Amino acid sequence: MKQYKDEVGELNDAARQRPHSVLIAGIQQENRHLRELQQENRELRAALEEHQNALELIMSKYRQQMTQLVNNSKQNFHTLYNQQYTQVIEKQADKITEMAAVMKMAAAVDDNNGIKDEATIVQLTTENKGLRELLDISVKFGSTTDADKKEKLSEDLTNKEAET
Repeated sequence: MKQYKDEVGELNDAARQRPHSVLIAGIQQENRHLRELQQENRELRAALEEHQNALELIMSKYRQQMTQLVNNSKQNFHTLYNQQYTQVIEKQADKITEMAAVMKMAAAVDDNNGIKDEATIVQLTTENKGLRELLDISVKFGSTTDADKKEKLSEDLTNKEAET
């Protein structure tokens, strides 16, 4: 407000020294200049607003792109993480399958050995029964004595142990 009063005072001092027509022409020229400045100011404000709107649009697009990029990279990390565990699981499943096959083969071999052992035991048991029957028959009919019986039995057992 003080500045305005000072300027009015300066104009009044200048007005006293000049004729009114010159002052009016000067004021009109200043008014035109002020209107031009006001018009330029409005145009600059409109351009500034336009630039701000364009900048806001660019920034919103940038934010969308960055958000999408971050989300995609998050998904990629999850995908990579899951793929690594899937590969580990697949490798372990392959190892388990391989171990199961080896165990089946070992069980089959063990079963075959067990069957062979059982067949040998059955064969030896049958043979033992037959020999005992022969021995009992020979003892009944007197062809061998108890000493011969014990000796024959120990020889048969020794032979059978050597065979197996």
